[in-house]
Amino acid sequence: MAGCTGIAPPTRHSSDCGAAALQNKIGLPVTGSSADDVRVGGAPVRSKGDVRVIAPGQAVIHNYSDARLNLETDGRGNLKRAVCG
Repeated sequence: MAGCTGIAPPTRHSSDCGAAALQNKIGLPVTGSSADDVRVGGAPVRSKGDVRVIAPGQAVIHNYSDARLNLETDGRGNLKRAVCG
């Protein structure tokens, strides 16, 4: 249909939310639940924005924020994946 446009996906910037620094910490325990207290392998996590810890099967809102660090954990609470969004 002429004049109809789709919604553009969010723009993904090249800035890193802190996920790149955690790629070598996959498999280490994640503790805490906010940017103020979350740790991976006992070390504090540095992020440019919010930090969201996501357990297996946990429902999350899919609103993209390039500054937010998402820490996905496995069933034992260990880091499975760290991504911006």
